[in-house]
Amino acid sequence: MGRPTEKLRGAARYLLALPAIVWVGLLVIAPNLVLVLYSFWKNELFGVNKTFTLENYEKVVQSDAVLTLMWRSLLIAGGAATLATLIAFPLAYVVVRYFGRFKFYAALLVIVPLWVSFLMRVYSWKIILGENGILNGFLQSIGVISHPSTVFLYSPWAVAVVMTYVGIPYVFLSSYTLLDRIPPNLFEAAADCGASPLRTFRTVIWPIARPAAVIGFMLVFVIVFGDYVSPTLVGGLSGTMVGSVVLQAFGALNNWPYGAALALSTVVMTLVVLGLLSLLLRKRIVLEGETA
Repeated sequence: MGRPTEKLRGAARYLLALPAIVWVGLLVIAPNLVLVLYSFWKNELFGVNKTFTLENYEKVVQSDAVLTLMWRSLLIAGGAATLATLIAFPLAYVVVRYFGRFKFYAALLVIVPLWVSFLMRVYSWKIILGENGILNGFLQSIGVISHPSTVFLYSPWAVAVVMTYVGIPYVFLSSYTLLDRIPPNLFEAAADCGASPLRTFRTVIWPIARPAAVIGFMLVFVIVFGDYVSPTLVGGLSGTMVGSVVLQAFGALNNWPYGAALALSTVVMTLVVLGLLSLLLRKRIVLEGETA
C-alpha cells in the first residue's frame, strides 16, 4: 500500500510542476535555442541560409566597434550596479533598523518607481538633464552657470546615472527582504558585548546580508548590460551600448544571424561576470568560515 501511495504523490507533484515546466520550455528554452540556431546560419539578400557557419561570431570578435561597445557596456553596467548597491543597501539597513513600525511604508516609497513604466522613468531623466531641463534651470537660478549646459545629457555619465536610479529599488528590495529577517536580539547581543553600531554592522550584519547585496548587484548589472532604451534616450552617440547594436542588427540591418551572435555574446559575457562574482562570494564565505 505504501509504494502505490508514494507513486501517486510523485505523479501528483510532477503534474503540479507541469505548467511551470511547459512555461519555461516554451518561453525561455525554446526562444534561446532558436537564437542559437540563427547565430550559426548565414544571412542572405532574400532570407537566411541555414548552412552552419562561424562567420557571425568571427565578425563579433574581429569588430573593434563591437568590442569597444562591449567594454563600455561592461563599465557602465558595473558602475551603475556598484552605485545602486552603495546607495540602496545602507538605505535598506537604515529603514529596517531605525524606522520601526513605519519601515513598511518607508520601503514602499523606495519601490514605488517599479510601478511606473521603465520608459517613462528614463524619459523623465531626459527632462531633468536636458539643456532646458530642471537641473540646468536650478543651477542657473543659484548662479552656478550663466547659460544652459549640454554636458549633463547624451553621455556615458548620463546613462550611468539613469541606470543607477533604475537599479536602486531592485537592490533595496533584495537587501530589505533579508535584513528584515535578522532577529533584533543580534543587535542587542552585540551592544551588550560593547560593539559600536558600526562594528555591529561590519562584523554581524554585513556577513549575513552580503549575499542579498550581491544578488541585487547582479540583477542591476544584467538589466543595465543589455539595455538599449536608456542609451537611445539619454546616451547619444558617446553613450551607445551593445544592446543598441543588437537591436539595430535585428531591425534596421535585418541581419538576424548576426544579431543572434551579438545577443549570445552579450549573454556569455554576462554569465562570465556573474559566475566570477558568485565564485568570489563563495570563496569569501569559505575563508571567513575557516577563520571563524
